[in-house]
Amino acid sequence: MKKKLMSCLLVTALVIGTLTACGKSGTSTPNTPTESTDSSTQSESGNTPAANTEKKKIVFWYSHTGDEATSFEKAIKAYNESQDKYVVEGLSVTDKQKVIVAISGNEAPDVIEASNQDVITYATSGLIEPVSDMASSDNYSMEEQFAGQSLIANTLEDKVYGVPFAAMIIQMFYNKDILKEIGYTQPPTTMEELYDMAVKATQVDENGTITRLGYPLFPLASARQELIYAFGGRWWAEDGKTLTPDNPGILDSLNMNLEYRSKYGIEKVQEFVATANTNRYTENDMFFAGKQLFRFDGPWLAAMIKNNNSDVNYGVALIPGTKAQPELQGTSRYETNSLTIPVVANEKEGAWDFIKYFTNSDATKELLIDIANLPTQLSLYDDPDILAQPNFDVFVAALKTENGIQYPKIEDLSKYTSLIEEHLDYAYNGMETPEKVLKELKKQSDLLK
Repeated sequence: MKKKLMSCLLVTALVIGTLTACGKSGTSTPNTPTESTDSSTQSESGNTPAANTEKKKIVFWYSHTGDEATSFEKAIKAYNESQDKYVVEGLSVTDKQKVIVAISGNEAPDVIEASNQDVITYATSGLIEPVSDMASSDNYSMEEQFAGQSLIANTLEDKVYGVPFAAMIIQMFYNKDILKEIGYTQPPTTMEELYDMAVKATQVDENGTITRLGYPLFPLASARQELIYAFGGRWWAEDGKTLTPDNPGILDSLNMNLEYRSKYGIEKVQEFVATANTNRYTENDMFFAGKQLFRFDGPWLAAMIKNNNSDVNYGVALIPGTKAQPELQGTSRYETNSLTIPVVANEKEGAWDFIKYFTNSDATKELLIDIANLPTQLSLYDDPDILAQPNFDVFVAALKTENGIQYPKIEDLSKYTSLIEEHLDYAYNGMETPEKVLKELKKQSDLLK
């Protein structure tokens, strides 16, 4: 049985647009839907404590490297100095297969850091402990400490398997100079306003080649998720199990998207987007170069702009809703980084003690500031130091709406997201009408589990 579980886990595909946080240092970048990492390294911070026979050892694997690993080691050191019962040894492990092999065998660490998607995958396979049971035994109310959507993201069948410490969402960056040039002083609050501004901002040369993009068709994942969510479109129902590719909001989004593409030529739009994708987060990034009005992206974009010495004059606002549904403002993907305990961990009591500290203490706040990640802790939503970070006020305002969209907890998630990508390409490339594309997607999704 274990071999079968291992096989299933090792072939699990990345879902579309999975977010990966990026710290201020710029030593790591958000993963695109096709990117992955496959190395593991011992942290070089020098904070691993010397052996102490009087203290019980806790082994902690985290997935960050470089300056971010140093920040994790600072938090580990703070915990070790806060009590005298346990000593934590940290290790940077970015190879997901190594993690899976370890927690499936007898060489597992006591605590691992994982995305909420991985937490659910591990929980489904019976590889990690439900931390809600530990919290209940300890009379520790996670509901009082953490945002509801952060706990839901780590919940499977009414049990919480990961304690969230960092949140990742997307919001709207915009070029202030372009907005002023086309006659506006404020960003749009509806998608209808955004479309009008996008058309006025788009520029083409004598050959019809787009030299400045108005509509937020890039990054690809954001265009295929947030741009759908802004219209109330949902690929799955709130129950996290029912697939809804026939949701009318999806069709509304595709129709506006295709209207823009048709106006400037589908091939011309695709050319611009392809070039933008090649140069993403480099000094030639289209937004950094002033060639993109609207950009749906994460809080890490500010660090990227700074690291690439761009002088783009930008602002950040909530992603618009529509005239009919203004309450959808700020809706985006919602994901977390969390800590969890393998079933085969050696020191579970100590692991739980460390998790409580790491996810909900002054060290948590310092870590989030160091790596420019958003909080899951309710107490930090109004913390002046958190809100002083670049653009965090807008992102925290979005977090407070609890409008985060989470992936469904279904067996065939990777198959479904691949089908979505495939059929959206048919529509965006003008090969099929949006109506026909969604009808066929519905037919195929009904066969999934």
